[in-house]
Amino acid sequence: MSFTNTLRLGVLLAALAIFAGTAAAQGSCSSCTTVSSNLTLSATAQTAVQLVISTGSGGGTVTDGGSGAYTVSFGNVNGLGIGTPTSGVSVSASGSGATYTTPINVTPNFSGFANSTATVTIYQDATTSANSQSAAREGSAAGSVASVPTTSGSANTVSATASTATAITRYVGVFVSNVNGGSAVTGSLAPKFIYSVTVN
Repeated sequence: MSFTNTLRLGVLLAALAIFAGTAAAQGSCSSCTTVSSNLTLSATAQTAVQLVISTGSGGGTVTDGGSGAYTVSFGNVNGLGIGTPTSGVSVSASGSGATYTTPINVTPNFSGFANSTATVTIYQDATTSANSQSAAREGSAAGSVASVPTTSGSANTVSATASTATAITRYVGVFVSNVNGGSAVTGSLAPKFIYSVTVN
């Protein structure tokens, strides 16, 4: 073996020893002072949507029952608009009955979407009693509440340009007719409003 070949072999063995030491130093090694390891994180970012209903300014207390189920009590109501409803509930009497309203906040929250606005709609659960369905009222102001559709296909639009984390003030209520006889309205009223948010 010539000197040149011996030299080449020596350089090659030295390089292998250095690479072997470097490889060992990436996780564990002996006779060394520093090692390093790497950690790759794995996660899948998804879109997320949430709709929160809360007590409006000066309004009746909205209670969060969890899983998107909220309630607000109007107390005792009647077709003449007399008596004292729950605190935060306003009453307006007319020739045909009395409308009780309270403000609420509807707040859509969403993230991860290409679009920055959403559409918020409302309809009511059609499985409630006929009296509850006919009593249901909702609108943008206490004086402009109206009846609420009972199917998602005919839902009213609350906002077509809703922004995330921005509360929308709405007024919800019940209308109690002042008629007597077979059409008299008495007993429990429990209309259920369904607010929906769809990112545009």
